[in-house]
Amino acid sequence: MSFSYEVKEELARIASNTCCQKAELASLIRMAGSIKIAGGTGKAMLQIQTEHASTARKAFKLLKKHVKSPVEVVIRKNNFLKNHSLYVVSVNLEESRNLLKELGILSNDEDRVRFKDSVNPKIVKKRCCRRAYLRGAFLGSGSISDPKGPYHMEFVTTGKWQAGALSRLINSFGLNSKVMERKNNHMVYLKDGNNIADLLGIMGASDSLLKFEEIRVIKEMRNSVNRMVNCETANLNKTIDAAVRQIECINFLKQHNLFDDLPANLKQVAELRLEYPDLSLKELGQMTSPVLGKSGISYRLKRIESIVENLQSMKGEENHV
Repeated sequence: MSFSYEVKEELARIASNTCCQKAELASLIRMAGSIKIAGGTGKAMLQIQTEHASTARKAFKLLKKHVKSPVEVVIRKNNFLKNHSLYVVSVNLEESRNLLKELGILSNDEDRVRFKDSVNPKIVKKRCCRRAYLRGAFLGSGSISDPKGPYHMEFVTTGKWQAGALSRLINSFGLNSKVMERKNNHMVYLKDGNNIADLLGIMGASDSLLKFEEIRVIKEMRNSVNRMVNCETANLNKTIDAAVRQIECINFLKQHNLFDDLPANLKQVAELRLEYPDLSLKELGQMTSPVLGKSGISYRLKRIESIVENLQSMKGEENHV
């Protein structure tokens, strides 16, 4: 069972307040509804299609509460996804016309069916109703990625205005959703983990929110540990490279019988570096007399490197002449 499926299961179980039911039903119809001509009868039907059984049950219950005519549920084979069913909740369009007008989905034209390009402000006036609208939108066309991977939540809409309206509604809670066009659809999406967590809470998916946050904490701890390990590895590599370079310089002086010409303080540090190539600068400093700090050891080793660089430069000039 995917995380997205679990979220929908939880949202579908939430019993909406009486004032919120129309907001949730309106968004379900907006996101997953369509007008179809029924085969055989030739009657126009309002249909809500979903691959999610609990969403179909929620749509059925909400329609039954607000429409007097019979509401039917048909289970079909999904032509796009094998081994998945498609649930179709249907009600006669003419007998649900008044409801659709009340929800702000249909215009008041009596002679033709015309959809309104706006959300009825009356049904989302209250904060609880706006939350219900978002809940219905997610049930109708929402999805969320597994929080173990990259964070992503999206809503698929069929029109630019619809995507814009939904995005504004989400952002009215202080979130930062964005709209993009993909193929023939407009998507409303969120990629920030904090925003997604907040939206789960706003929609009422408290159990899913806890699971999301638990996975997120573990994931961020792992990322933090990996960053620390990478940083320590990089620092270790730098230390090793520096030690190799320092030993090469000291060996150069020995090979050219110049080692004994070093000042006593440099010679002491050079001998320790040769004897203990794996020790850090701090550890080398603990072995000197008197004890030196990390910066003191670093300064003396850089002095040795500088001496060798000057000698090699002079030697190169002599060979050139």
